[in-house]
Amino acid sequence: MKKYYFSCLLILLAACQNPVQRNTDLCNKIQNFAIYSAIVKDTFNIFVSTPPGYDDKKLYPVVYLLDANLYFDILAPAIKKYTELGGVKPCILVGIGYKDFNTMDSLRSRDYTYPKALPRYEMAASGQADLFLTFISKELKPYIRRHYSGDTAGATLLGHSLGGYFTLYALYQRLARRDHTFSTYIAASPSLDYNNQYITHQFASLDEAVDQDSTRLYLTFGGLEDSEDADDTSGVKTGILLDSFSVAIRKCRTAKIIFKADTFSSLGHMDTPYPTFTKGLFWAPAGN
Repeated sequence: MKKYYFSCLLILLAACQNPVQRNTDLCNKIQNFAIYSAIVKDTFNIFVSTPPGYDDKKLYPVVYLLDANLYFDILAPAIKKYTELGGVKPCILVGIGYKDFNTMDSLRSRDYTYPKALPRYEMAASGQADLFLTFISKELKPYIRRHYSGDTAGATLLGHSLGGYFTLYALYQRLARRDHTFSTYIAASPSLDYNNQYITHQFASLDEAVDQDSTRLYLTFGGLEDSEDADDTSGVKTGILLDSFSVAIRKCRTAKIIFKADTFSSLGHMDTPYPTFTKGLFWAPAGN
């Protein structure tokens, strides 16, 4: 079950880290606020980091990060440093989180999955990724546009595990011409085995998909993930999952998909997010 839930130990370790300073100065600072979604009927905790030298007269590409309670305080300062060094284009980082870690751990399965989970996953809530994506496109994105100098063109989406699954779900919605919120998708260790590889089968049905704009997908797995799941004999090996998905996505060539996949040989499931997000932003700079 580690592909669906974060370990309590890692959450505690993250909670003990020194938090990034938060204040209301937009220039090179962090903001944190709550936003209620009438679509999801729940409140989300939003974290926003503006780039060094932020100028509200300029337009900046926007990067959306899932599981922000866990990853925002790690990724935000890294992106700022890479921006200063010239490795990453100046961008606005928007983290989508929850009230606290416990809430995130219980509700991420609700928001990041579609369709409703099979009974064997024992998820208390699931299958509302369609509502969550609509919340981002119809409520959060307009809010960011009103209050920050964010480019209205396609944004970047970062997700890990079930968040990686949602990232692929959002890409599928783009190719199905239902949602164009994002143009770049970066998925770390996505839960491709969810509901008997549902998302892979959805991509396989899109061989006639057409998208006029270039779309980029960067997907990774850790080489140690199968050994971590050695006791779970019912699971499908990551190599097989990746091969099946690669075949499905490459059928969508008419959609102008630029697809890259990496396996980090020495990393486990919980180790892949940071290198995936940073390498993904290097490979597909936000705003390109």
